Amino acid sequence: EETLLLRATMIGKQRLFEQKREAVSKVEALIKQYQGAGRLQDVISLSLPKNEDISSVFNQLQAIAAGNGLVIEVFNVQPLPLRSRVAENKLSGLGGAGESLVRPLGTVRLSLRLVGSYEALKDFMRGMETNIRVMDVVGIKIEPAGDAAGNLLVYTVVADTYYQN
Repeated sequence: EETLLLRATMIGKQRLFEQKREAVSKVEALIKQYQGAGRLQDVISLSLPKNEDISSVFNQLQAIAAGNGLVIEVFNVQPLPLRSRVAENKLSGLGGAGESLVRPLGTVRLSLRLVGSYEALKDFMRGMETNIRVMDVVGIKIEPAGDAAGNLLVYTVVADTYYQN
């Protein structure tokens, strides 16, 4: 009987040890998860900044254009109206009940006039696609530049970029 009592005590202590080890593992996993959260927030803030941050957008597009052999001749900015929370909730099927955790995004429409080769434009578009800032191309217009060689074109690129409201 003493042997059974010792075995029961040992099994109980092993289970307690396993439970504590699982708890420690879960806490360590949570700590690792939240340590990366600061970096994740930084990335989200770069992708969807908390304001329009037009100078940053211009610098990013200027660097992409210059790196691909394009020249920005004109850069126009047009803030678009925000949709109200009620409209956002109706679109998402939430109705008007309660406070939504999702905030509407602000949108800024960019219009760029670029000059360069067609290959440079394709590389520029790839650069916009992989850029940290979220942008959607709305339209592209291509015209001859009127140079003697005929290899330069003028592009009007219209794109939307977003920010957290």
